[in-house]
Amino acid sequence: MDSFEALRPGGSGILPEETPPKFFARHLSAYYFVLPYIINKDILELGFGDGYGSNFMKTYAKSVTAVDSLEKNVNLASNKYKKPGLEFIEMDGASLDFTDETFDVVISFQVIEHIQENRLEKYLEGIKRVLKRNGTAFISTLNLTENKKPQQSYTQNPFHIKEFTFEEFYLLIRKVFSTSEIQGLFYGGRLRFYERLKKIGIFRFLPRPINIVDRFYDNITVNDFVWRKGDLDRCIDFMAICGKI
Repeated sequence: MDSFEALRPGGSGILPEETPPKFFARHLSAYYFVLPYIINKDILELGFGDGYGSNFMKTYAKSVTAVDSLEKNVNLASNKYKKPGLEFIEMDGASLDFTDETFDVVISFQVIEHIQENRLEKYLEGIKRVLKRNGTAFISTLNLTENKKPQQSYTQNPFHIKEFTFEEFYLLIRKVFSTSEIQGLFYGGRLRFYERLKKIGIFRFLPRPINIVDRFYDNITVNDFVWRKGDLDRCIDFMAICGKI
């Protein structure tokens, strides 16, 4: 599993300008996934980190309200990303201070693993409460089964409280949302090919300018990942798509 290299004292999340392209593209892929659902909609994002995803969504959404429990994240994002209709607020994601049925779409990417286990259902219930009728919530998290390789040592991110297998994640989501499905994030064909080349190591002694493997990894984009249904024990990340009837 990729390390969370860009964790900052007093704040959390990735900084796009300091994050390796593969790791950043993996996280940005979730925002591309939700694009068809957010156009001209009122969006709530829970746990925005640096704020790059909220800023990206505001290009397409009517409004984006982004909340984070860390003051440093709020200050960083508010100073870095300025658009009309984009707001960053300090707030506990498990105790949302919004009226019922306020937002068309609620986004929570790579956050649920940071929440205390006895607050997980409350967190999801809060998302459901502020979601409008016929709205959609999107909740992503890493797949423990795929990231924890057999016969390899595994060190859980020290900032994660609970990491999920597919069954654990599915059962938790279904406790709160009766209408839901889960898709998985996978490496695309080109990335799988270069992962094999990297593992073989035949190019590792070449200088970077002519090393085709290094050049590929320097330019990975969201197009090198794919979201799909099925085979979810092998995906990198889960994406729960949750409806409110």
